[in-house]
Amino acid sequence: MEFSLHLFSIYHHQYRIFMKKSRICFLSCLFILSQFASQSFAQRGKQVDNTKILRSVQKKYGLDPDQPLEKRIEKTPDSVIKMFRDAGMSPTAHILTEEEINIVAAAVAALPPLHRRVLKQHLKSISFLDNMPNTALTAPITNKESAKLYHITFRAGILHQSISDWVTGKERTCFAVGDSTISISIQAGLLSALTYVMLHEGTHVVDGSVGLLSTDTIQGRPVANQFRDKFAKNIWGNFRLPVWQFADSLAAKSIFRPSGRRFALNEAERVYKGLAQMPFVSLYSTASWHEDLAELLTIYHLTKVLHQPFQVVVTKNGRQDYRFEPMSSPAVKHRVEQLERFYRNTN
Repeated sequence: MEFSLHLFSIYHHQYRIFMKKSRICFLSCLFILSQFASQSFAQRGKQVDNTKILRSVQKKYGLDPDQPLEKRIEKTPDSVIKMFRDAGMSPTAHILTEEEINIVAAAVAALPPLHRRVLKQHLKSISFLDNMPNTALTAPITNKESAKLYHITFRAGILHQSISDWVTGKERTCFAVGDSTISISIQAGLLSALTYVMLHEGTHVVDGSVGLLSTDTIQGRPVANQFRDKFAKNIWGNFRLPVWQFADSLAAKSIFRPSGRRFALNEAERVYKGLAQMPFVSLYSTASWHEDLAELLTIYHLTKVLHQPFQVVVTKNGRQDYRFEPMSSPAVKHRVEQLERFYRNTN
């Protein structure tokens, strides 16, 4: 009996300790849950505020988020036309045919999920110009509003070029006219060049609207940005300053870099062998971290999602001398996981 009472006393004491600890644990859980709840409510409240601001800006500038992107073909903004005319150029409006409208719709349908969601809310309009000197121009149309809206102007000629033809022409501008025995081409399939350019320019809209590579500051200090930090790590010191290991490579001295130059055609193999050692998919990627992101996403999507080729081919006397496939580069493959955000079903 004494033994039983003693056990009961011990069990009772342990029970009281257990209940006390349970109450502490329960209260701790309640506190943690309340913290999560308060954060959740705060985040939800911020999202509601941001949505209200966005809706207000959309209304002010006449953006209907329910209108399909391919239906947002409008007149080029006067501010964009003025930029060209101030530079001594005279582009003219291009009226799209039914066939060309279908090309636009196909390019829109090929966009990744994040592009479609963000462009639906932030791309006010697109337009096409003849006699436009460059391929495309993405320009903000909002002023000091915190929510940003954009317009993209495309050179109409790309509607009737394949990606292979267009990107080959662009690549050849990196080389001076010279040795006729050497030629550079890019094999990138037969899809419309607009598919490539829409992916590239659309990435700029996503970047600017969501702040993927934002460098805004608070009291002089950069705002924390996990995506930017991972994307730029060991590659970019800031949006324009590279810090990659092979910064002295010939490929880092293209016309897209400050103080860069056109290469001689007999340097082509050295250029692309150098690029193959760098974490970039193209020479244009070295221009800035914004172009780096746009090119990486575009060529990844083109090859891995749309199943098109993308290979730089250097030929000499009509025979292949060197071939470079950017998405096979180990340094590029290492960065692919950073594109996962573009393919989520939610932001």
